Amino acid sequence: MRLSYERSLQVLLMASAVGCSFSPGPPGGQTSTTGSATGTVTGSGASSGVLSGTGLTGGDITGAAGTGGAMTCGQMNVGIMPQPPDILIIEDRSGSMDNDQNDKACNNGGCGAASKWALVTAAINQVVSTDTSVNWGLKFFADADNQCGVNQGVSVGVAAGNSAAIATAITGSTKANGGVNNGSYTPTRAAINAGAAYMGTLTDTNPKYLLLATDGLPNCPPGCGGNGNSCTTTPNAAESAAVAQAIMTAQTAGYKTFVVGIATASDAAASAALNAMAVSGGEPQTGAATSYYNITDTASLVAALNKIVGIVASCTISLATAPSGFTNVAISAKDASGNTVVIQQDPTNGWEYDATKANIILNGTACTNLQNGTYSNFQFYYACAGQTICIDRNAAGQCAN
Repeated sequence: MRLSYERSLQVLLMASAVGCSFSPGPPGGQTSTTGSATGTVTGSGASSGVLSGTGLTGGDITGAAGTGGAMTCGQMNVGIMPQPPDILIIEDRSGSMDNDQNDKACNNGGCGAASKWALVTAAINQVVSTDTSVNWGLKFFADADNQCGVNQGVSVGVAAGNSAAIATAITGSTKANGGVNNGSYTPTRAAINAGAAYMGTLTDTNPKYLLLATDGLPNCPPGCGGNGNSCTTTPNAAESAAVAQAIMTAQTAGYKTFVVGIATASDAAASAALNAMAVSGGEPQTGAATSYYNITDTASLVAALNKIVGIVASCTISLATAPSGFTNVAISAKDASGNTVVIQQDPTNGWEYDATKANIILNGTACTNLQNGTYSNFQFYYACAGQTICIDRNAAGQCAN
């Protein structure tokens, strides 16, 4: 039966009080005098296992003799979490977003609940409110006026648990009938540049991405003045190329871009431009008719966003919640059926420490299983050198092996 984190700390403190002391050593560096240098995992199928470290020595807890003989220090475990990626959604709020998914204007009041704006915002709200594995942020374009104006800031800063703030921002740009309020032109290039600049102000070490959601070709070339055909003309090959270059520049700065096209497949010029943007962003869709994610309704956008979340799921797992200095350790996860799975220490299809030993990296199939949602609820186990780490126990409290 697994100890809870709080119970683990209590056991550790009691052990310290009776003479079990911590002896720091090089994290992850196991040495052996009589046995395996890394220990072995055995178990019943893939759902349980025992890590034995016969002969392992190093920076672990050491037992001190007391009344009744030498004391044994048992295993403990704490939860560990993948680094959540930072994703800034850059959402088109141009006037054409008030049209329906066939880009047809419904009437003077727009298409309301049937508009492209309504289908996109519904999907964003759904995914952002349910997927807590990502730090989400949001920027509209245009956002300084209803023409080509783009602010340097964002509508909602990238952060954990900010779905309510994103929903509030979306509501503020939505008309009572569900369509976009004061739709603008399409200054995509300026929005990408501002989004990348904002990402550069974040100080966390999490992986960072831009997610561009637009319903067509960009306009608002430099110097257009905010009025007349020079700001609204599409297609504009030079401006489309400038947007692709801005996305490439963002990728060079460390911010790859996913591109979502909203009902654009029937527009050859828009589709070609969005394909180029997706390739420039470094995350083109594979195995599909378009390099960008072509969506036509709320359900297809939800599916696209969930796929993107899986792709960006970080295979770097922080050890910030785990004690340092232990060399007799093991890692587990829950699979899709809720079974406990031992993840082997393996640079090909298991885990390994990063250069700082402040994180572990999942490789190969272990990383794939995290990204596709098969693995969750990661645990870090640690014990004295030479102790057996039992990942799973049966109803009788015996190690299931």
